[in-house]
Amino acid sequence: MVSLSPMNTLSKIIEKYAAFEAKICAYSTEIYQNHCSACKGVCCKPEYCEESLTSPFLGRIRQHFVPGAVYDSERGWLTASGCALPVGRPPVCYQFLCDTILTMRPGADFRYAIMVLSNLVGHMGKRALGGKHIVELEKVSELGRINLTAFEKQLGEAGEAFGHVCAYLNRDAKKLDSLPILKKISAPPADIA
Repeated sequence: MVSLSPMNTLSKIIEKYAAFEAKICAYSTEIYQNHCSACKGVCCKPEYCEESLTSPFLGRIRQHFVPGAVYDSERGWLTASGCALPVGRPPVCYQFLCDTILTMRPGADFRYAIMVLSNLVGHMGKRALGGKHIVELEKVSELGRINLTAFEKQLGEAGEAFGHVCAYLNRDAKKLDSLPILKKISAPPADIA
């Protein structure tokens, strides 16, 4: 078995994290685009964007995947066409769900599918080092100590859950059963628990 150096491990993690986040971002955008583009409210705030600047991990992602604009202290990464970050967004950017999004389609299964989708990026980086999420690591030196095996396990769980959510939202599955893998990502709402 070949052991990877800490920097090779970090490069692999960044590559896999960014690739999965890009899939979640594209899929979420496809689902929410009509609603979000017509919405008069702006849920994106510069204070949410700040984590992308203070997190060493998200900073490394930004070095590899250059944003489409410069950070603005008044608008954060938000541009006229949406977020300028192709990947490397703080997990909160995916986790925020307004009431309109949660009720775009009727039913508890739909709400649960959206809740799971919104937590996939966050799940991927949970407990990266001790109890800290990967984006909460404060020192660059901590990044080299992230456990690749644990990260890949959580990435695999997020990927499996994403498959179930996609099948349901694409109407390839009539019902979203409360599968154990989904419960690892997000607790089901009370009306389907």
